[in-house]
Amino acid sequence: MSKGFSRRNFLKTASATAGVAIATTYSPFSYAKNERVRVASIGTGGQGGFHLYDGLTRAQNIEVVAVCDVYEFHLEAGYQHAGGGDVKKYMDYRKMLEEVEFDAAVIATPLHTHHDISWDCLDAGKWVFCEKTLCYSIEDARDLVQKAHDAERFLQVGHQRRYNPTYNKGLQMAREGVIGRINHIDAQWHRNNQWRRPLPTRPLTEREKEYIKDFERHYNWRLYRESSGGLMTELATHALDVANWFLDARPTKVVGYGGLDYWRDGREVFDNVNVVFEYDITPESDAYVAIEPRNQGQKDNPDLNAPYKVRVVYSSITANAQKGASETIQGDQGAFKMTELGSRFYPEATSTVEWLDDAHKDDSQDNAIVITTGGTLFLNNQAIDRSKPITVNTDK
Repeated sequence: MSKGFSRRNFLKTASATAGVAIATTYSPFSYAKNERVRVASIGTGGQGGFHLYDGLTRAQNIEVVAVCDVYEFHLEAGYQHAGGGDVKKYMDYRKMLEEVEFDAAVIATPLHTHHDISWDCLDAGKWVFCEKTLCYSIEDARDLVQKAHDAERFLQVGHQRRYNPTYNKGLQMAREGVIGRINHIDAQWHRNNQWRRPLPTRPLTEREKEYIKDFERHYNWRLYRESSGGLMTELATHALDVANWFLDARPTKVVGYGGLDYWRDGREVFDNVNVVFEYDITPESDAYVAIEPRNQGQKDNPDLNAPYKVRVVYSSITANAQKGASETIQGDQGAFKMTELGSRFYPEATSTVEWLDDAHKDDSQDNAIVITTGGTLFLNNQAIDRSKPITVNTDK
């Protein structure tokens, strides 16, 4: 692959697009014959449609040349989102691969189809953006990664927080020591709805029946074991990716519980999960932070800054929406509460980081005295009330 970057504006325009934001110094399109990246969208339902109307069609150097979906209503919607006109429409992506010339595929189909569609696109020489979770099984994911290496094509996974400027800013601040040593992450995705989509009343057409054998299981694929891992693959993967990202590590142990206790309506996946992941943080991790002794016992311990563990607690429920969807990255100097709609920094009462303004620094000195006298309850609650938004300078 060429190391040149013949389209200097590509990353600038595509980075705002969930579709093809290839974060690399390599140019995947250095071979292209024109200045516009030709993209085909496979799967044009909810997420695929969002990529089209809120991303791909807004990027000046991207041209959507084809859309594909086995459900004609979604196919027509995708065609309109893509701009209509000369955009090609297909129900069979394999036929589209044979007949349409394009550079990259954006895949937003049900989980259990990701492996085969991504494989065929890579095999046809296409660059691939595939929605998370990458594959139904670990074996399929490893197989697909190897295929991407063999095909010398990028295979990018749609973990949406990776493309959120606030999350990237939070990571930068964490690396700069703003929250100190990360020692715990609390994350959840809580909602109070059934996660089941009501079926359209119109019957399937004869063409649709060629591809869709059971409309309920096709339309509500997230609820059935043959096509979904449920809350863990569809929701928990977002939070776990954030944890892996901020800790620069992978979990070494996990324990969890789950059950089908509320939405007993024929679905097969759990409607609630509670999981704890354990990470080993070593000096090789970018998240590793050596700490200064805070009491005499720490000062006398030669292993104070030996490798340590961080635990990530995750829950997903479907019958109460309190706490919503967020990740709280907790360090000994402060915490970030990260959400897609905005994030905040909560300094600890004893924080000494330079990022704090003068008023907060004065509080930290006073609070150190309160702690020594046992008055910690006020300080615990103060950490909730005292926060600053994480902002991104968009002028650069």
